[in-house]
Amino acid sequence: MKNWMEKLVAQFKNRPAEFLSSPPDRGPPPNKAMPQPELSGSTAHNYSSDQPIRSKTEDRFNRWPFAKRIADTFATRRDPASLVVGLYGPWGDGKTSTLHLMEEALAEHGHVVVVRFNPWLFQSEELLLRGFFATLAEALGKALPRKHEELGNLLKRYGMLLSVASISIGGVVQIKAGEAVKGLGEALSTVEIDELRSRVEQFLEESGRRVVVLIDDIDRLDRAETQGIFKLVKLSAGFNHTSCVLSFDDEIVAAAIGEKYGQGGIGAGRAFLEKIIQVPLHLPPPDEMALRTVTFEGVDAAVSGSGITLSQEQMDAFVRHFVDGLEPQLGTPRHAKLYVNAITFALPLLKGEVHPVDLMLLEGVRTFYPKLYRAIRDNPEYFLKGAGDNHQQREARRQRVGGVIDEALEGIGVRDKDQVRKRLLEVLFPRLGNMGYGPEWDKQWAREQRICSEQYFKRYFTYSVPPGDVSDTEVTRLTEQFASISPEIADGVLKGFAERAAMPQLVRKLRNRENEIQPASAQRLASAVARNGALLPRERGMFTSDLTFRQSAILVAQLLRRIPSGPEREAAADEIFQQAQGLPFAFECLRWVRHDAGQPEADRIIAVEAEGRVANTLASRIRSQALESPLYQGFGADAPALYWLWNKHSDGSAVQAHLRSCFQANPAAVDNFLESFVGYAWGMESGLPHRADFDRGSYDAVAKLIEPDFIVTNLKQRYGAQLDTPQFHHSSETSLACRIAHQFTFIHLKVQEEKVHAADQA
Repeated sequence: MKNWMEKLVAQFKNRPAEFLSSPPDRGPPPNKAMPQPELSGSTAHNYSSDQPIRSKTEDRFNRWPFAKRIADTFATRRDPASLVVGLYGPWGDGKTSTLHLMEEALAEHGHVVVVRFNPWLFQSEELLLRGFFATLAEALGKALPRKHEELGNLLKRYGMLLSVASISIGGVVQIKAGEAVKGLGEALSTVEIDELRSRVEQFLEESGRRVVVLIDDIDRLDRAETQGIFKLVKLSAGFNHTSCVLSFDDEIVAAAIGEKYGQGGIGAGRAFLEKIIQVPLHLPPPDEMALRTVTFEGVDAAVSGSGITLSQEQMDAFVRHFVDGLEPQLGTPRHAKLYVNAITFALPLLKGEVHPVDLMLLEGVRTFYPKLYRAIRDNPEYFLKGAGDNHQQREARRQRVGGVIDEALEGIGVRDKDQVRKRLLEVLFPRLGNMGYGPEWDKQWAREQRICSEQYFKRYFTYSVPPGDVSDTEVTRLTEQFASISPEIADGVLKGFAERAAMPQLVRKLRNRENEIQPASAQRLASAVARNGALLPRERGMFTSDLTFRQSAILVAQLLRRIPSGPEREAAADEIFQQAQGLPFAFECLRWVRHDAGQPEADRIIAVEAEGRVANTLASRIRSQALESPLYQGFGADAPALYWLWNKHSDGSAVQAHLRSCFQANPAAVDNFLESFVGYAWGMESGLPHRADFDRGSYDAVAKLIEPDFIVTNLKQRYGAQLDTPQFHHSSETSLACRIAHQFTFIHLKVQEEKVHAADQA
């Protein structure tokens, strides 16, 4: 099968106008399976090394003709004078590779002696000088074996003399009085240095040899070392039949030497370089398509090596957004290797846990726009949240986010910041754009594991599933295996999630997948969730109270829908309501399984008869529990709902008789009963919870279970004459039980007045 990236490179090679002018996508669409090429052999993850190429057979960027032209210039020159060529280019642009290609080309000329010299190996000017001439002596000795000893001694002595001399960067040599005889045991002069140089030149002339010195990595030296290497170049370039190629980033080197000469700065440094280098050459930039091809081949290897399958839509989306948003910063082969290595590292760690295309694009942001990557990581609210409801809010947010993005893109040569925002950032974070994305999009983005989902955002930056979260691959295994595991094992699995406080995340992820779960797994999973309802947390918050509890009940109802309708589904429902624990969760499940009168009949989960049967089952379980212990003692705020269901599915007097019996045995228990009807309210400013008031709705709910007159009589017997004129509002010093007693009695009197008024009107 033809490599899929190769096909995409061919598809977008000419950058058709319609491709460039179409509006930015809103991210990759949902997966659609597409066969991928199989990897042969090991699936170990291979990183792209930053090693230079060494042969024209490895040349991917057409550098060979350029390198060969320089090499042939040296080899065919008739002029014996030295020549210094500067090979300029930024880090990672392929300068070292070009030197290797030059060396390969020079090897075709037998009279040329190539000397590779790495200044990194020498940490002082003295060692640099000695090391260079020792290296030169060794290379010439191999080329001229009969003159090896004599020539070697000359060059080594020459280097030793220079190492104890004072040399200006312009090449002027002066013997230092105090150091001249140190280690040599004899008087020295510049005359001897000149004589030694002449003898070396004579050897080269007589042998017909030409020396080409290749010096790399000058831009990696510190300032003092950089200045020292140019002293050396000035001296070695003084030999006839000897030429040099200096490879470096001219911006960096000009700054390093400029501060010491002339007026200082890059301008002074460039002026000095012009005195040393006769032929300045800038390495041609790599072809855009060649860089893209190399990058996409690396991406292909990273994706395949991770065992990830991309759909055709995902491939198209990646190429489109890479070309628009990342490729403008892809300037050198090193950039391509850094990017490929980044995704080679990230993809296996997050396989199955995030959207692969989003991850590849984000790793591109990290590689090419590092400040922008940090801005996204540190300011998720700017990239994930909506802009607000009114124009002023949207404009204020747009300016804030725009400022963050502009600052993050400063200083890295971005040609079009607006394109980065529209064609890259708005793809990853759609709410940055002008289109409105409501809350319903959050569910879709979570299903797709997008970075714009708050549930998945952190994963992209931590390269892991955060503590307390649930791995998507773990959920996949769970849904696939639930059909074949025993109830005991299933209960143990859910208990494990509860022990690590991960039930909210598990329920949320199961809800996202509920329409994909196979019927056999759905039945087992629904029963297991119902059996383990007691493990579910009951959150408290202004907008999140009982969120997991409620979502779990909805999940049970939706899983029932996955089971074929009819006897099989109804049997599963019977099992659920016989086993569901605890009773409040069973009641919540019933709320979502029952069919509301306003819903279409097609939305019904189980038949009317089955609904009545499971409701009776649950009411019977509630009655049994109440006879063991009053519900208001063990179930608190859940008690009213349980009493309501028992009352609805009884003869209408069983609940009242039960409550009367409890209150006659313990009159003060009325306070606990009434308190179970009072929920919590949250302060608008503080956000803190406090017990709410006993309102008319609560009164009506009580009245359906037991006569209000009975309750009022009980309260007056215990609270006395103060309830003759009950007050609805009380200070915070009033106990909750007393306040509720006043409020219940207050409402009761109002209800009596309403009845009298209604009778008069009749």
